[in-house]
Amino acid sequence: MSETETTAGRPGRVVSGEAVLDLSHFTRPDELAVFSRIEKTAVVIVPETLAAAYSAIPTAHVASTLYVPVGSNIRLQTGSMVVGGDGLGAPDDVLVVIGLLIISGPVTGPVPKRIHVIGTVLAPRGSEQALGQALGGGTGSVTYYPYAEGQEVKVLSGQVRLSPAVLANPAGRPDDILVVAGQVVVTGEVTAVGYRTTIIAGQLAAPAASRDVLEPAIQIQGQSIWYEGDNPRISNGDARIGPDFLRLLDLLDPPAALVVLGDLTIEAGVSEEALREKLTGIAVFGDVIAPANLIGAVQILATDVFGEITVADAASDGPDGSGS
Repeated sequence: MSETETTAGRPGRVVSGEAVLDLSHFTRPDELAVFSRIEKTAVVIVPETLAAAYSAIPTAHVASTLYVPVGSNIRLQTGSMVVGGDGLGAPDDVLVVIGLLIISGPVTGPVPKRIHVIGTVLAPRGSEQALGQALGGGTGSVTYYPYAEGQEVKVLSGQVRLSPAVLANPAGRPDDILVVAGQVVVTGEVTAVGYRTTIIAGQLAAPAASRDVLEPAIQIQGQSIWYEGDNPRISNGDARIGPDFLRLLDLLDPPAALVVLGDLTIEAGVSEEALREKLTGIAVFGDVIAPANLIGAVQILATDVFGEITVADAASDGPDGSGS
């Protein structure tokens, strides 16, 4: 989204809320003068010769800026890209991947002039020299895995639930690879991981009882929480819980862990006794907002909270206490 305004004496367009802003086709500094501000943008692609002109544009909350050779053929991929080692692209290409780049075999074909990855690169061992000259300017990690003829690379993304059977890979081979990107919840006790390499990129919630099995067998690139019990209540986004939710938890035996892949709000009317009797633990990837009288109970029950534990009244008030 863009609009016209004057920012700090610089008239022009404001670009805001873009996933990717591709300026690679610009060739002159004056072409960038049309922008007064760039903000809330995940990736900006800029020709190397216009680096100085771009730096003159006020920016805010731009996650990554990629500088590319002038006149390059930009190939942009958002999400997961799985490609063989002979199909990465032509020598004049610049490959930009926002997500996962998975190379499923030895690199034998041409390699793009530049490879930028905002995310994770997974490539077979032996490809280090070929890829090392091209990789640059991205953010994330590069993992080289042991390659075996006939191995399968399984890719899952989004909001994913993994059962012990999926992780055991009974129908596959020990050399197989599992890559999961997004919000990942492991349900049930895991006794074995049947993949040579397992990578979790994103947020992982898994049973504490399986931690000793999972931690040595998987690579976690992101946040992880370990919940108590076998029957967690899981919310894939923000959640609110009130007295009725806790009352209905009587249908479950024993009490359950609560896992929230977002923010958790505990409503007024919930008692400390109900929280402590009905929940074995609270694991939240965001903030927890609760009435003041429940903060202590939340702190005791919280096994993992990646945000803040905030008093509900304070969260709704403005800086002057007026609530606005």
